[in-house]
Amino acid sequence: MSQNNLSGKSASEGEVILHSLFRLIQVVKIHQSNNRLFSDIVLNFKNALTSVWETGRSANFSLYRLRFFLNDERIIYTPTMWLTSLKMAEFFQQRQINGLNFSIVDFLTDEDIVTMVQTLSQAKNQPNPFLWLNQTLASQGGWVSASQDEDKRLSGEDGEAASDGGLRKIVKAKGNSEAKIQARRLYSHALTVFHALVERLITGKKAGVQKVKRVVQEFIDLLFTQPSIYMAMTTVRDHGDQLFTHSLNVALLSMAMGHSLSYSRSRLEQLGLTALFHDLGKAGDYQFAVDKTTSLDGRDLAAVHNHPLGGVARIIRLNAGYALKLSMLQPVCEHHLGYDLKGYPKIEEVKPQSLNGKIIAVADHYEAMTSWRPFRPEPLSPSKALREMSTLKGEKLDPLILGLFSEIMGPWPVGSLLLLDSSQLCLASSTRSQDNLRPKAVLLTKNEDGTVAMGDTIDLAEKLKDSQDYKLRIVTCLSPTAFGIQPADYLI
Repeated sequence: MSQNNLSGKSASEGEVILHSLFRLIQVVKIHQSNNRLFSDIVLNFKNALTSVWETGRSANFSLYRLRFFLNDERIIYTPTMWLTSLKMAEFFQQRQINGLNFSIVDFLTDEDIVTMVQTLSQAKNQPNPFLWLNQTLASQGGWVSASQDEDKRLSGEDGEAASDGGLRKIVKAKGNSEAKIQARRLYSHALTVFHALVERLITGKKAGVQKVKRVVQEFIDLLFTQPSIYMAMTTVRDHGDQLFTHSLNVALLSMAMGHSLSYSRSRLEQLGLTALFHDLGKAGDYQFAVDKTTSLDGRDLAAVHNHPLGGVARIIRLNAGYALKLSMLQPVCEHHLGYDLKGYPKIEEVKPQSLNGKIIAVADHYEAMTSWRPFRPEPLSPSKALREMSTLKGEKLDPLILGLFSEIMGPWPVGSLLLLDSSQLCLASSTRSQDNLRPKAVLLTKNEDGTVAMGDTIDLAEKLKDSQDYKLRIVTCLSPTAFGIQPADYLI
Protein backbone atom coordinates (compact mmCIF):
# COMPACT_ATOMS: atom_id res chain seq x y z
CA MET A 1 0.00 0.00 0.00
CA SER A 2 1.65 3.22 -1.10
CA GLN A 3 1.84 6.42 0.83
CA ASN A 4 -0.46 8.16 -1.64
CA ASN A 5 -3.05 5.40 -1.75
CA LEU A 6 -3.80 4.77 1.90
CA SER A 7 -7.54 5.22 1.37
CA GLY A 8 -7.93 6.31 -2.19
CA LYS A 9 -6.46 9.77 -1.61
CA SER A 10 -3.22 11.43 -0.61
CA ALA A 11 -2.23 10.61 2.97
CA SER A 12 -0.20 12.78 5.34
CA GLU A 13 3.16 11.71 6.72
CA GLY A 14 1.56 11.32 10.15
CA GLU A 15 -1.14 9.01 8.84
CA VAL A 16 1.40 6.93 6.93
CA ILE A 17 3.63 6.60 10.02
CA LEU A 18 0.64 5.58 12.15
CA HIS A 19 -0.64 3.04 9.64
CA SER A 20 2.82 1.64 8.80
CA LEU A 21 3.80 1.24 12.44
CA PHE A 22 0.54 -0.60 13.13
CA ARG A 23 1.13 -2.93 10.16
CA LEU A 24 4.77 -3.51 11.13
CA ILE A 25 3.73 -4.62 14.61
CA GLN A 26 1.45 -7.19 12.96
CA VAL A 27 3.78 -8.55 10.27
CA VAL A 28 7.11 -8.64 12.14
CA LYS A 29 5.77 -11.56 14.16
CA ILE A 30 5.10 -13.71 11.09
CA HIS A 31 7.29 -12.49 8.21
CA GLN A 32 11.00 -12.39 7.48
CA SER A 33 12.62 -9.08 6.61
CA ASN A 34 12.99 -10.16 2.95
CA ASN A 35 9.25 -10.71 2.55
CA ARG A 36 7.65 -8.43 -0.11
CA LEU A 37 4.76 -7.28 2.11
CA PHE A 38 7.16 -6.43 4.92
CA SER A 39 9.48 -4.56 2.54
CA ASP A 40 6.65 -2.42 1.16
CA ILE A 41 5.49 -1.40 4.66
CA VAL A 42 9.06 -0.60 5.75
CA LEU A 43 9.57 1.52 2.64
CA ASN A 44 6.42 3.54 3.37
CA PHE A 45 7.54 4.00 6.97
CA LYS A 46 11.03 5.14 5.93
CA ASN A 47 9.72 7.52 3.27
CA ALA A 48 7.33 9.19 5.71
CA LEU A 49 10.07 9.62 8.34
CA THR A 50 12.50 10.97 5.74
CA SER A 51 9.92 13.47 4.53
CA VAL A 52 9.65 14.86 8.07
CA TRP A 53 13.41 14.78 8.66
CA GLU A 54 14.02 16.79 5.49
CA THR A 55 12.37 19.75 7.21
CA GLY A 56 15.17 19.63 9.80
CA ARG A 57 12.94 18.27 12.58
CA SER A 58 12.81 14.92 14.29
CA ALA A 59 9.47 13.07 14.02
CA ASN A 60 7.73 13.42 17.38
CA PHE A 61 4.78 11.02 17.26
CA SER A 62 2.46 11.43 20.27
CA LEU A 63 -0.89 10.35 21.69
CA TYR A 64 -3.14 12.82 23.48
CA ARG A 65 -6.76 12.19 24.54
CA LEU A 66 -7.02 9.26 22.16
CA ARG A 67 -5.80 11.28 19.15
CA PHE A 68 -2.37 11.05 17.51
CA PHE A 69 -0.15 14.00 16.62
CA LEU A 70 2.99 14.41 14.52
CA ASN A 71 5.16 17.27 15.79
CA ASP A 72 2.14 18.71 17.64
CA GLU A 73 -0.03 18.75 14.51
CA ARG A 74 -3.13 16.58 14.79
CA ILE A 75 -3.25 13.71 12.33
CA ILE A 76 -6.53 13.98 10.43
CA TYR A 77 -7.77 10.44 9.94
CA THR A 78 -9.47 9.06 6.89
CA PRO A 79 -12.59 7.04 7.88
CA THR A 80 -10.79 3.71 7.52
CA MET A 81 -8.09 4.79 9.98
CA TRP A 82 -10.33 5.11 13.05
CA LEU A 83 -10.04 1.47 14.13
CA THR A 84 -6.27 1.52 13.55
CA SER A 85 -5.91 4.59 15.75
CA LEU A 86 -7.90 2.95 18.56
CA LYS A 87 -5.72 -0.16 18.45
CA MET A 88 -2.52 1.90 18.41
CA ALA A 89 -3.79 3.98 21.34
CA GLU A 90 -4.36 0.76 23.29
CA PHE A 91 -0.87 -0.42 22.27
CA PHE A 92 0.66 2.78 23.68
CA GLN A 93 -1.36 2.60 26.91
CA GLN A 94 -0.28 -0.99 27.58
CA ARG A 95 3.34 0.20 27.47
CA GLN A 96 2.67 3.27 29.66
CA ILE A 97 3.84 5.67 26.94
CA ASN A 98 2.21 8.54 25.13
CA GLY A 99 4.85 9.22 22.50
CA LEU A 100 7.72 8.03 20.32
CA ASN A 101 10.38 10.39 19.05
CA PHE A 102 12.24 9.36 15.89
CA SER A 103 15.52 11.32 15.79
CA ILE A 104 17.16 12.26 12.50
CA VAL A 105 19.68 9.68 11.29
CA ASP A 106 21.76 9.58 8.09
CA PHE A 107 21.03 5.94 7.32
CA LEU A 108 18.35 3.56 8.56
CA THR A 109 18.36 -0.17 7.80
CA ASP A 110 15.43 -2.55 7.68
CA GLU A 111 16.98 -4.42 10.62
CA ASP A 112 16.99 -1.21 12.69
CA ILE A 113 13.25 -0.97 12.18
CA VAL A 114 12.65 -4.68 12.93
CA THR A 115 14.62 -4.41 16.18
CA MET A 116 12.66 -1.29 17.20
CA VAL A 117 9.29 -2.95 16.52
CA GLN A 118 10.28 -6.12 18.41
CA THR A 119 11.38 -4.03 21.39
CA LEU A 120 8.05 -2.16 21.39
CA SER A 121 6.18 -5.46 21.36
CA GLN A 122 8.19 -6.97 24.23
CA ALA A 123 7.83 -3.93 26.50
CA LYS A 124 4.27 -4.86 27.46
CA ASN A 125 5.46 -7.83 29.55
CA GLN A 126 8.07 -5.89 31.58
CA PRO A 127 7.51 -4.83 35.24
CA ASN A 128 8.16 -1.20 34.27
CA PRO A 129 7.42 -1.02 30.51
CA PHE A 130 8.35 2.65 30.05
CA LEU A 131 11.70 2.43 31.87
CA TRP A 132 12.67 -0.86 30.20
CA LEU A 133 11.65 0.41 26.79
CA ASN A 134 13.75 3.58 26.94
CA GLN A 135 16.80 1.77 28.30
CA THR A 136 16.58 -0.89 25.59
CA LEU A 137 16.00 1.61 22.79
CA ALA A 138 19.00 3.66 23.98
CA SER A 139 21.21 0.56 23.80
CA GLN A 140 20.08 0.03 20.19
CA GLY A 141 21.46 3.32 18.93
CA GLY A 142 19.06 5.79 20.52
CA TRP A 143 17.36 6.90 17.30
CA VAL A 144 14.00 6.16 18.94
CA SER A 145 12.92 7.19 22.44
CA ALA A 146 9.62 6.88 24.30
CA SER A 147 7.90 9.56 26.38
CA GLN A 148 5.30 9.79 29.11
CA ASP A 149 2.92 12.66 29.76
CA GLU A 150 4.82 15.41 31.58
CA ASP A 151 1.80 16.04 33.81
CA LYS A 152 1.27 12.41 34.81
CA ARG A 153 1.49 13.54 38.42
CA LEU A 154 -1.87 15.30 38.07
CA SER A 155 -4.99 13.39 38.93
CA GLY A 156 -8.69 13.77 38.31
CA GLU A 157 -10.81 13.51 35.22
CA ASP A 158 -9.98 16.95 33.87
CA GLY A 159 -6.26 16.71 34.55
CA GLU A 160 -4.01 14.32 32.74
CA ALA A 161 -5.15 11.29 34.70
CA ALA A 162 -2.46 9.53 36.68
CA SER A 163 -4.06 6.10 36.63
CA ASP A 164 -3.59 5.65 32.90
CA GLY A 165 -0.29 7.43 32.39
CA GLY A 166 -2.01 10.59 31.27
CA LEU A 167 -3.88 8.83 28.46
CA ARG A 168 -7.56 9.23 29.33
CA LYS A 169 -9.89 6.83 27.59
CA ILE A 170 -12.84 8.64 26.07
CA VAL A 171 -15.81 7.14 24.30
CA LYS A 172 -16.76 7.92 20.75
CA ALA A 173 -19.79 10.21 20.87
CA LYS A 174 -23.09 8.31 20.70
CA GLY A 175 -25.71 10.86 19.78
CA ASN A 176 -26.16 14.43 20.87
CA SER A 177 -26.17 13.80 24.64
CA GLU A 178 -22.75 12.15 24.57
CA ALA A 179 -21.41 14.98 22.41
CA LYS A 180 -22.61 17.47 25.04
CA ILE A 181 -20.93 15.51 27.83
CA GLN A 182 -17.65 15.53 25.92
CA ALA A 183 -18.06 19.26 25.21
CA ARG A 184 -18.38 19.99 28.95
CA ARG A 185 -15.29 17.89 29.67
CA LEU A 186 -13.38 19.63 26.90
CA TYR A 187 -14.24 23.10 28.21
CA SER A 188 -13.23 22.14 31.75
CA HIS A 189 -10.05 20.51 30.49
CA ALA A 190 -9.21 23.61 28.45
CA LEU A 191 -9.47 25.81 31.55
CA THR A 192 -7.20 23.42 33.47
CA VAL A 193 -4.57 23.46 30.75
CA PHE A 194 -4.73 27.25 30.31
CA HIS A 195 -4.52 27.81 34.09
CA ALA A 196 -1.39 25.66 34.27
CA LEU A 197 0.28 27.52 31.39
CA VAL A 198 -0.44 30.98 32.85
CA GLU A 199 0.72 29.88 36.30
CA ARG A 200 4.06 28.78 34.86
CA LEU A 201 4.45 32.05 32.98
CA ILE A 202 3.74 34.36 35.92
CA THR A 203 6.08 32.38 38.17
CA GLY A 204 8.94 32.64 35.69
CA LYS A 205 8.94 29.00 34.59
CA LYS A 206 9.12 27.70 31.04
CA ALA A 207 5.69 27.24 29.47
CA GLY A 208 5.06 25.27 26.29
CA VAL A 209 1.99 25.57 24.09
CA GLN A 210 1.65 21.95 22.95
CA LYS A 211 -1.28 21.08 25.22
CA VAL A 212 -3.07 24.35 24.53
CA LYS A 213 -2.65 23.75 20.78
CA ARG A 214 -4.19 20.32 21.12
CA VAL A 215 -7.16 21.70 23.03
CA VAL A 216 -7.70 24.36 20.35
CA GLN A 217 -7.61 21.64 17.70
CA GLU A 218 -10.33 19.73 19.57
CA PHE A 219 -12.49 22.86 19.63
CA ILE A 220 -11.99 23.21 15.87
CA ASP A 221 -13.23 19.63 15.43
CA LEU A 222 -16.33 20.50 17.45
CA LEU A 223 -16.88 23.69 15.43
CA PHE A 224 -16.96 21.63 12.22
CA THR A 225 -19.10 18.78 13.54
CA GLN A 226 -21.36 20.22 16.29
CA PRO A 227 -21.71 23.99 15.67
CA SER A 228 -24.72 24.47 18.00
CA ILE A 229 -22.95 22.76 20.91
CA TYR A 230 -19.80 24.72 20.09
CA MET A 231 -21.66 28.05 20.26
CA ALA A 232 -23.44 26.97 23.47
CA MET A 233 -20.02 26.70 25.16
CA THR A 234 -19.48 30.44 24.60
CA THR A 235 -22.29 31.10 27.12
CA VAL A 236 -20.29 29.79 30.10
CA ARG A 237 -19.85 32.53 32.69
CA ASP A 238 -17.82 32.26 35.93
CA HIS A 239 -17.37 35.34 38.15
CA GLY A 240 -14.67 33.62 40.16
CA ASP A 241 -12.67 32.64 37.10
CA GLN A 242 -13.46 35.67 34.99
CA LEU A 243 -10.15 36.14 33.19
CA PHE A 244 -9.84 32.54 32.07
CA THR A 245 -13.44 31.91 30.98
CA HIS A 246 -13.41 35.28 29.18
CA SER A 247 -10.23 34.38 27.32
CA LEU A 248 -11.56 30.96 26.33
CA ASN A 249 -14.91 32.35 25.18
CA VAL A 250 -13.20 35.05 23.10
CA ALA A 251 -11.12 32.31 21.46
CA LEU A 252 -14.27 30.29 20.64
CA LEU A 253 -16.12 33.30 19.21
CA SER A 254 -13.06 34.34 17.21
CA MET A 255 -12.70 30.90 15.64
CA ALA A 256 -16.41 30.94 14.72
CA MET A 257 -15.75 34.13 12.75
CA GLY A 258 -12.61 32.67 11.21
CA HIS A 259 -14.60 29.62 10.11
CA SER A 260 -17.17 31.88 8.40
CA LEU A 261 -14.27 33.57 6.59
CA SER A 262 -13.19 30.12 5.30
CA TYR A 263 -10.00 30.03 7.35
CA SER A 264 -8.00 26.82 6.94
CA ARG A 265 -7.61 24.60 10.01
CA SER A 266 -4.06 25.86 10.55
CA ARG A 267 -5.20 29.51 10.40
CA LEU A 268 -8.08 28.73 12.76
CA GLU A 269 -5.61 27.19 15.19
CA GLN A 270 -3.39 30.27 15.01
CA LEU A 271 -6.39 32.57 15.53
CA GLY A 272 -7.67 30.48 18.45
CA LEU A 273 -4.32 30.52 20.23
CA THR A 274 -3.91 34.27 19.70
CA ALA A 275 -7.40 35.00 21.02
CA LEU A 276 -6.84 32.73 24.01
CA PHE A 277 -3.70 34.73 24.87
CA HIS A 278 -5.18 38.17 24.10
CA ASP A 279 -5.45 39.14 27.81
CA LEU A 280 -2.35 37.30 28.97
CA GLY A 281 -0.95 40.58 30.28
CA LYS A 282 -3.79 40.87 32.80
CA ALA A 283 -2.80 37.75 34.75
CA GLY A 284 -0.90 38.18 37.98
CA ASP A 285 0.26 41.72 38.74
CA TYR A 286 -2.40 43.39 36.57
CA GLN A 287 -5.36 41.49 38.02
CA PHE A 288 -5.93 44.01 40.82
CA ALA A 289 -7.02 46.66 38.32
CA VAL A 290 -9.34 44.30 36.46
CA ASP A 291 -11.20 43.23 39.63
CA LYS A 292 -11.53 46.71 41.13
CA THR A 293 -15.10 47.81 41.86
CA THR A 294 -14.36 51.51 42.37
CA SER A 295 -13.15 54.06 39.81
CA LEU A 296 -9.66 53.40 38.47
CA ASP A 297 -6.95 55.87 39.49
CA GLY A 298 -3.93 56.85 37.39
CA ARG A 299 -1.91 53.79 38.44
CA ASP A 300 -4.82 51.46 37.66
CA LEU A 301 -5.42 53.01 34.25
CA ALA A 302 -1.75 52.75 33.38
CA ALA A 303 -1.80 49.05 34.27
CA VAL A 304 -4.91 48.44 32.16
CA HIS A 305 -3.55 50.40 29.18
CA ASN A 306 -0.23 48.58 29.32
CA HIS A 307 -1.60 45.05 29.66
CA PRO A 308 -1.40 44.38 25.89
CA LEU A 309 2.33 45.06 26.03
CA GLY A 310 2.58 42.80 29.08
CA GLY A 311 0.86 40.09 27.05
CA VAL A 312 3.37 40.56 24.23
CA ALA A 313 6.26 40.16 26.68
CA ARG A 314 4.80 36.91 27.99
CA ILE A 315 4.19 35.52 24.52
CA ILE A 316 7.84 36.16 23.68
CA ARG A 317 8.78 33.98 26.67
CA LEU A 318 6.61 31.07 25.56
CA ASN A 319 8.38 27.87 24.61
CA ALA A 320 6.95 27.85 21.07
CA GLY A 321 8.08 28.17 17.48
CA TYR A 322 9.30 31.56 16.26
CA ALA A 323 6.71 31.75 13.47
CA LEU A 324 3.80 31.03 15.83
CA LYS A 325 4.89 33.62 18.39
CA LEU A 326 5.45 36.21 15.67
CA SER A 327 1.93 35.65 14.32
CA MET A 328 0.42 36.30 17.77
CA LEU A 329 2.28 39.47 18.73
CA GLN A 330 0.46 42.08 16.61
CA PRO A 331 -3.15 41.00 17.34
CA VAL A 332 -2.45 40.71 21.08
CA CYS A 333 -0.86 44.17 21.12
CA GLU A 334 -3.58 45.88 19.07
CA HIS A 335 -6.93 44.38 20.09
CA HIS A 336 -7.67 47.48 22.23
CA LEU A 337 -6.23 49.89 19.69
CA GLY A 338 -9.53 50.27 17.90
CA TYR A 339 -10.47 50.45 14.23
CA ASP A 340 -9.77 54.21 14.36
CA LEU A 341 -6.38 53.52 16.04
CA LYS A 342 -7.23 55.88 18.95
CA GLY A 343 -7.24 53.24 21.68
CA TYR A 344 -4.35 51.79 23.64
CA PRO A 345 -1.50 51.07 24.07
CA LYS A 346 -0.02 54.35 22.84
CA ILE A 347 2.86 53.54 20.54
CA GLU A 348 4.89 55.78 18.25
CA GLU A 349 4.25 54.02 14.94
CA VAL A 350 0.65 52.88 14.62
CA LYS A 351 -0.38 50.50 11.83
CA PRO A 352 -3.92 49.47 10.84
CA GLN A 353 -5.28 46.51 12.78
CA SER A 354 -4.56 43.07 11.40
CA LEU A 355 -7.50 40.87 10.39
CA ASN A 356 -7.04 38.66 13.47
CA GLY A 357 -6.82 41.77 15.63
CA LYS A 358 -10.15 43.03 14.25
CA ILE A 359 -11.79 39.65 14.85
CA ILE A 360 -10.53 39.41 18.43
CA ALA A 361 -11.65 42.99 19.17
CA VAL A 362 -15.25 42.18 18.16
CA ALA A 363 -15.31 38.92 20.15
CA ASP A 364 -13.73 40.67 23.15
CA HIS A 365 -16.35 43.43 23.19
CA TYR A 366 -19.29 41.03 22.96
CA GLU A 367 -18.01 38.66 25.66
CA ALA A 368 -17.22 41.53 28.03
CA MET A 369 -20.58 43.24 27.50
CA THR A 370 -22.56 40.05 28.20
CA SER A 371 -20.52 39.08 31.28
CA TRP A 372 -20.54 40.35 34.83
CA ARG A 373 -17.90 42.96 35.63
CA PRO A 374 -17.19 44.64 38.99
CA PHE A 375 -17.68 48.14 37.53
CA ARG A 376 -20.99 47.35 35.73
CA PRO A 377 -24.37 47.06 37.55
CA GLU A 378 -25.43 44.11 35.38
CA PRO A 379 -24.40 42.47 32.11
CA LEU A 380 -26.23 43.27 28.89
CA SER A 381 -28.48 40.79 27.14
CA PRO A 382 -26.90 39.33 23.98
CA SER A 383 -29.27 41.28 21.72
CA LYS A 384 -28.66 44.56 23.51
CA ALA A 385 -24.91 43.98 23.39
CA LEU A 386 -25.09 43.57 19.60
CA ARG A 387 -27.12 46.79 19.33
CA GLU A 388 -24.61 48.73 21.43
CA MET A 389 -21.71 47.29 19.48
CA SER A 390 -23.30 48.59 16.27
CA THR A 391 -22.74 52.14 17.58
CA LEU A 392 -18.99 51.41 17.72
CA LYS A 393 -18.56 50.37 14.08
CA GLY A 394 -16.02 52.48 12.25
CA GLU A 395 -14.71 53.72 15.60
CA LYS A 396 -13.59 50.86 17.82
CA LEU A 397 -14.82 47.98 15.68
CA ASP A 398 -14.34 47.12 12.03
CA PRO A 399 -17.72 47.48 10.25
CA LEU A 400 -17.27 44.41 8.02
CA ILE A 401 -16.15 42.09 10.84
CA LEU A 402 -18.92 43.38 13.09
CA GLY A 403 -21.44 42.71 10.30
CA LEU A 404 -20.09 39.18 9.94
CA PHE A 405 -20.35 38.60 13.69
CA SER A 406 -23.94 39.88 13.79
CA GLU A 407 -24.81 37.53 10.94
CA ILE A 408 -23.28 34.55 12.79
CA MET A 409 -25.01 35.35 16.08
CA GLY A 410 -28.41 36.26 14.63
CA PRO A 411 -31.00 38.53 16.31
CA TRP A 412 -31.17 36.20 19.32
CA PRO A 413 -27.74 34.62 19.90
CA VAL A 414 -27.34 31.21 21.52
CA GLY A 415 -27.88 31.58 25.27
CA SER A 416 -30.30 34.51 24.98
CA LEU A 417 -33.00 34.45 27.69
CA LEU A 418 -36.23 35.18 25.83
CA LEU A 419 -39.57 36.22 27.30
CA LEU A 420 -42.47 34.97 25.15
CA ASP A 421 -45.99 36.40 24.84
CA SER A 422 -47.16 33.25 26.63
CA SER A 423 -45.24 34.55 29.71
CA GLN A 424 -42.85 31.62 29.35
CA LEU A 425 -39.07 31.96 29.51
CA CYS A 426 -36.76 30.08 27.19
CA LEU A 427 -33.11 29.94 26.17
CA ALA A 428 -32.12 30.23 22.52
CA SER A 429 -30.30 26.99 21.72
CA SER A 430 -29.33 27.60 18.08
CA THR A 431 -28.23 30.66 16.17
CA ARG A 432 -31.08 30.48 13.67
CA SER A 433 -33.74 28.20 12.29
CA GLN A 434 -34.48 27.11 8.74
CA ASP A 435 -36.08 30.44 7.88
CA ASN A 436 -32.71 32.03 8.71
CA LEU A 437 -34.15 34.22 11.45
CA ARG A 438 -35.68 32.63 14.54
CA PRO A 439 -33.84 30.10 16.70
CA LYS A 440 -34.84 26.93 18.43
CA ALA A 441 -35.11 27.31 22.20
CA VAL A 442 -35.30 25.35 25.45
CA LEU A 443 -38.26 26.18 27.69
CA LEU A 444 -37.49 26.91 31.35
CA THR A 445 -39.82 26.01 34.20
CA LYS A 446 -39.59 27.01 37.84
CA ASN A 447 -39.79 24.25 40.45
CA GLU A 448 -41.47 24.62 43.84
CA ASP A 449 -38.09 24.96 45.53
CA GLY A 450 -37.21 27.93 43.30
CA THR A 451 -34.80 26.09 41.04
CA VAL A 452 -35.12 26.35 37.28
CA ALA A 453 -35.58 23.15 35.26
CA MET A 454 -35.22 22.48 31.55
CA GLY A 455 -38.40 21.82 29.60
CA ASP A 456 -39.14 20.93 25.99
CA THR A 457 -37.29 22.23 22.97
CA ILE A 458 -39.43 24.49 20.77
CA ASP A 459 -38.95 26.02 17.33
CA LEU A 460 -39.64 29.76 17.50
CA ALA A 461 -39.82 29.85 13.68
CA GLU A 462 -42.96 27.70 13.68
CA LYS A 463 -45.98 29.53 12.27
CA LEU A 464 -49.71 29.21 12.76
CA LYS A 465 -51.53 27.02 10.27
CA ASP A 466 -52.49 28.93 7.10
CA SER A 467 -50.89 32.07 8.48
CA GLN A 468 -47.67 34.02 8.35
CA ASP A 469 -47.89 34.76 12.07
CA TYR A 470 -45.59 32.94 14.48
CA LYS A 471 -47.10 30.61 17.08
CA LEU A 472 -45.08 32.32 19.81
CA ARG A 473 -44.06 35.96 19.84
CA ILE A 474 -40.79 37.08 21.42
CA VAL A 475 -41.49 39.98 23.76
CA THR A 476 -37.94 40.81 24.79
CA CYS A 477 -34.42 39.45 25.30
CA LEU A 478 -33.08 39.40 28.86
CA SER A 479 -29.66 38.83 30.40
CA PRO A 480 -29.37 35.27 31.80
CA THR A 481 -26.63 36.34 34.24
CA ALA A 482 -28.88 39.03 35.72
CA PHE A 483 -31.41 36.29 36.54
CA GLY A 484 -28.78 33.94 37.94
CA ILE A 485 -29.14 31.54 35.01
CA GLN A 486 -26.12 29.79 33.49
CA PRO A 487 -27.22 28.99 29.90
CA ALA A 488 -24.54 26.32 29.46
CA ASP A 489 -26.19 24.28 32.26
CA TYR A 490 -29.22 23.79 30.03
CA LEU A 491 -27.65 23.79 26.56
CA ILE A 492 -24.68 21.43 26.99
